[in-house]
Amino acid sequence: MKFDDNFLLEVGLSSLPEDKKQEFLAQAQEELELRVGTKMSQGLSEAQIAEFEGIMNNDQQTIRKVVSELGMDFRTDPIYQKLLESYGVKEGTWEIIGEYLSIKWVQKNKPDYHQIVQGVVDDLKAEIKQKAPEILAGVAV
Repeated sequence: MKFDDNFLLEVGLSSLPEDKKQEFLAQAQEELELRVGTKMSQGLSEAQIAEFEGIMNNDQQTIRKVVSELGMDFRTDPIYQKLLESYGVKEGTWEIIGEYLSIKWVQKNKPDYHQIVQGVVDDLKAEIKQKAPEILAGVAV
């Protein structure tokens, strides 16, 4: 999901003053991340949530544990190779390995991730569209 001028147009906020657009887009991004995280955590055990948080926080102990549980050399995985390419490096840092593991973790533990995100995006857009006149009136004050 890209938060840009097209998003603002889609939700009826393209007339926001320029100095308010980036602030609003940042808030929308933050709200989306919070809602997706909340929705994603539903149905997960505390251990699963802790493991995912460890991966996201680049906790080396968690990363080592998850890598060993993969039972494969992650360095040959096309997803990992694409990450290296996107960062323009040949070897991964803890952050890149963590990003790779977060993708693999989600694939394993929340295979419906894309549907969850799309549902949250659709709900957020609908809420913003409904409140657009109120938001614009608040900015004009």
